[in-house]
Amino acid sequence: MKKKTTVILKKNFVNLGQMGNIVKVNLGYALNYLIPNNIAEIATIGKLRHYEMFLDIKNKKLNEIDNKMKVIQQKLNQITKISLKKKSGSNSQIFGSVSDKDIILSILYCTQEKLDKKNIYLPSIKKLGIYNINIILSSDIKVQLKLQILPMYI
Repeated sequence: MKKKTTVILKKNFVNLGQMGNIVKVNLGYALNYLIPNNIAEIATIGKLRHYEMFLDIKNKKLNEIDNKMKVIQQKLNQITKISLKKKSGSNSQIFGSVSDKDIILSILYCTQEKLDKKNIYLPSIKKLGIYNINIILSSDIKVQLKLQILPMYI
């Protein structure tokens, strides 16, 4: 009869699972391979409590971030559209391009929330008009805004 022992994984391991998972493995496998190669450690009562404490802290941080993202989503939903003025030539072609920085500044002006460049997904903007911007705050929180490019008169 093979004896099983409980270990906490220190690294992602293909056959066992992700880092931090608690798994049962054969005692010989744990003592001869996982522990010497620093892949896992024996799960004692103290280490399990320590692991649960860190898991609680991680969940609290994730909840705080999620709540903050929901507040930002509510602020962004109040904005119907963002207008930017750009120099334009004939055929309503714009000079230069619309950058993420322009949009971040206009959102900051409207909502007092600073967004990251990686959250904003822009289409290719070459002409005056109205475009849809996708803002992805997290995997489940997405907002779509309208961007209106207006001609700048000098």
